[in-house]
Amino acid sequence: MKKITHESYINKHALDIALLPSDVQQKIGVFEKMLALEETIEKHDEQELENRLFALDKEITDELKELKPLYKTYQSDHNITKQDNPKQEKLKISDDQTILAQLVASKKNKSVMLSSLRALGFKGELGKVTIFGKYRITRVSFCFYCYTITEIVK
Repeated sequence: MKKITHESYINKHALDIALLPSDVQQKIGVFEKMLALEETIEKHDEQELENRLFALDKEITDELKELKPLYKTYQSDHNITKQDNPKQEKLKISDDQTILAQLVASKKNKSVMLSSLRALGFKGELGKVTIFGKYRITRVSFCFYCYTITEIVK
């Protein structure tokens, strides 16, 4: 294969494959297996494999381009949690509603990653839309566990 565009895209934007969604990781794995077949395949099947590799490479690259903004948001949230809040990890709060109240009060309730909630001590199970007391937690991202927390006003 001449040029593998998804690998150059990953290298250019410094994306960590382990942090990508599992379906993209699986496609990259399939691509690598198909690429390994290129050496052992017969001449008459070589063009068909080349076409399939090109199509899969384009599909992976398109998905990576769609995921890049979410990935960068996740990476910045993850770095902020690790760098700016070492005290928060030590002072874990046991009550889920108190954690949600603090996030809403500090206006950090949009695009909250599940890992950030867990680092604060949140133990509740989350679905697409989950109600905890007077707070609604809505999953806003399809590929990442990213949530928006809103206070329910009655």
